[in-house]
Amino acid sequence: MKKMTITWVLFALTNLSGFAAGERIVAGGRSLAMAGTSVTTCDLWSLCNNQAGTAWLKGISAGLSFENRFLLKELMYEQLGFALPSKAGTFGLLVNRFGNSQYSEFKAGVSYARKFGKRFSIGVQLFYMQIRIARDYGNKNLASCEIGLIYKADKHLSVGVQLLNPVPVKITVQPCEQLPTIICLGLSYGFSDSFLMCAEAQKDLENPLIIRTGAEYHFAKPAWARIGISTSPFSFTFGFGLEFGRVKLDMASGYHQELGFSPSGSITYSFK
Repeated sequence: MKKMTITWVLFALTNLSGFAAGERIVAGGRSLAMAGTSVTTCDLWSLCNNQAGTAWLKGISAGLSFENRFLLKELMYEQLGFALPSKAGTFGLLVNRFGNSQYSEFKAGVSYARKFGKRFSIGVQLFYMQIRIARDYGNKNLASCEIGLIYKADKHLSVGVQLLNPVPVKITVQPCEQLPTIICLGLSYGFSDSFLMCAEAQKDLENPLIIRTGAEYHFAKPAWARIGISTSPFSFTFGFGLEFGRVKLDMASGYHQELGFSPSGSITYSFK
């Protein structure tokens, strides 16, 4: 059953009639350990998860992130990120790669985020995407954008929203396929300095509503434990984080009852 399902997924990715390009990708071991809840977290991987979050960074950061869905090399996501905070706002660069020789996506984006007052931030990313499909399909070169907002009501409660591909971008004409317009809305609440809970909802024009919830517990000075649950399809996630001076390591895994484990992780270096 597992092999049949995986074969179907790979077949869908290599046929334009089942095109899956442009889905919302979550980066960073911290968010992936909390089922992908990410629109309110403010770290380097906000470059991917909600660009408004990079406005709250205090120092130059760089890092690598990966997710290997169901332990298949064909379903490997890899990200490289760099953020440069300044008095004028935070500038960022994100590069993402997915796929194999039969189907692959390459995405590179530049972003800018800025705080307005002590509670509100906005960010935008402009990106270029190349989709490569083997056989006779060739390559597709596309451009689009993502927009993010974060509002910190107080030191405990934060609300975030991210909008992907607000303007339709066509991939093919016959059949008509385009990058999906996706909106993700979430909130997080810190019950204390040690315990955080997050929840968010994601929807596009075709697929079912996705609900995600996650929690993080800072049980020791250099260590965090995390769990999460996601729907559509249902999956359970877990992971941990460790901080060694300027280096932070976050590891995670998701579990699907039919397809198995999806390990992921990230490493971030802060220059300040």
